[in-house]
Amino acid sequence: MSVLRLLSLSELARLREIIRILIRYGLDDLVGYLKISPLIAAKDRILLRRAPQNDPRPVRLRKALEELGPTFSKLGQILSTRPDLLPPDMIAELSRLQDRVAPLPFSEIERILEDAWGIPPGEVLSFLDPEPIGQATIAQVHKATLKDGTQVAVKIRRPGIVPKVEADLAILSVLADLLETNLERSRRYRPREVLREFGRILRQELDFTQEARNLERAAHHFRDDPEIVIPRYFPDYLSEQVLVLEYLSGIKIDQKERFPEVGTTPERVARIGARAILRQVFEFGFFQGDPHPGNILVMRGGRIGILDFGMFGTLSKSWRNLLVDLLTALSESDTPRIVGVLRRMNAVPEEVDTLLLESELSRFLEEYVNRPLCEIRVDLLAHELFALSREHALKLPSDLVLLLRALVIMEGIGRQLDPDFNMIEEARPFITEQFLRKFSLEDLLRNVKISSRTAIRIFSGLPEAAERLLEKAAQGNFRIDFSLRHLDDLIREIDRTGNLLALSILVSSLVIGSALIFSASLSSHSSFKTLGLIGFSGAGILGFFLAIAILRSRRF
Repeated sequence: MSVLRLLSLSELARLREIIRILIRYGLDDLVGYLKISPLIAAKDRILLRRAPQNDPRPVRLRKALEELGPTFSKLGQILSTRPDLLPPDMIAELSRLQDRVAPLPFSEIERILEDAWGIPPGEVLSFLDPEPIGQATIAQVHKATLKDGTQVAVKIRRPGIVPKVEADLAILSVLADLLETNLERSRRYRPREVLREFGRILRQELDFTQEARNLERAAHHFRDDPEIVIPRYFPDYLSEQVLVLEYLSGIKIDQKERFPEVGTTPERVARIGARAILRQVFEFGFFQGDPHPGNILVMRGGRIGILDFGMFGTLSKSWRNLLVDLLTALSESDTPRIVGVLRRMNAVPEEVDTLLLESELSRFLEEYVNRPLCEIRVDLLAHELFALSREHALKLPSDLVLLLRALVIMEGIGRQLDPDFNMIEEARPFITEQFLRKFSLEDLLRNVKISSRTAIRIFSGLPEAAERLLEKAAQGNFRIDFSLRHLDDLIREIDRTGNLLALSILVSSLVIGSALIFSASLSSHSSFKTLGLIGFSGAGILGFFLAIAILRSRRF
């Protein structure tokens, strides 16, 4: 356990606390896999195991994560967005994770604001509601009013949470190393890679300046759309710990019985909401990663307000083109092309059996061939794709998984609002437009320009590279290393086949030679008759062993 030496004494104490909680919830097998149980006394392990465990494993894991605190609760919440890694029952349970945090005292809120702004909050705000309108693991939100009468929402990060999160991330990093080292079957789920991604997302959510940039970017994208509202932030009061936003007043998108109050209908809201997420994906390549009902408001006049850009995904133009290629291949049931696109996404590891994957894809697509578009649901397609990903250990990019999850959530909201809502039908014009844009004259010219620059750079460097190569050759330092992997089986097969071929030639030569000798001995009454018979006997024995070898190989 030399990797544990990377932890400080306080981190080791925290690790012991983590072990105790895991054992108390009947997750000591996980502790065993990590080989960290010796960190606590044997008698403590026995006492902790005595607690009755009647709940299913996913429930026990959720409760353990809740008790372990903010970082682990957030880990569970983010893992609940990764159905490509975890089975449906685990995803469903982790989605129920609750933030076990008490609201900060109002005096603490005032102190944090004064530290962030350098002046008492009363000089900025004419009103600050002492009761939070929302609270979670990382922050809590209070309604307030600026001196000029503007209603705002003040988002405040919990004090001391950053060092706690960093300490927990250090411990989780060590645990991920231990898991990959000690449990071979865990490697297909790439714990280290998943943890790095988790750390990146969590650090972004802890930095409110990042969320402000996301809001600014989203507002720029929707600047000409009268049906979409992105709350503006106030840069004068922005810090890593405090974010002041325009307060949006409206109805949660899942409260359709109240839509007449703001002059709209569920059908219209469903289509505006779908168009908003589809524009983010296909037009902007930047989308809100968590469009649950609490983050979407229906405002007066039927406008849609989008809140909370702490979690977001990005798709470059190249990735959007790959996405269109994937959707096109899926619609045409072209399994080799689907696998090809997944390979271009670096989603198919080398060890994956491509033929088996194509076969599984064909079976999956057969269920959707010749179905009307209105019967195809994004959630069912995503469920099948994630099941395939888990079965074949595919490495689906996190932004692609986040995108599919966002579409599934939006489809669910749309179907609640309008039973006839179909996300694929809504997405069709966006996919078509992206396909046409891919082959537009502007994009073709841009690709030609990029390719030309690359070619010029390569060719301009050729003389210098050739000169260096010739100098090395002249100095006797020229060497080419070949690394041929996974050829052992092929070499053995060639070797065996060569041996069988040589034996076959030897048997044939003996038969022909013996026949010639035997026929000569008959015509001349020569004594070579015995030699001919010996040759025939040897050829027969060798031929027998040759036949056995061929029959054993089962390749005839």
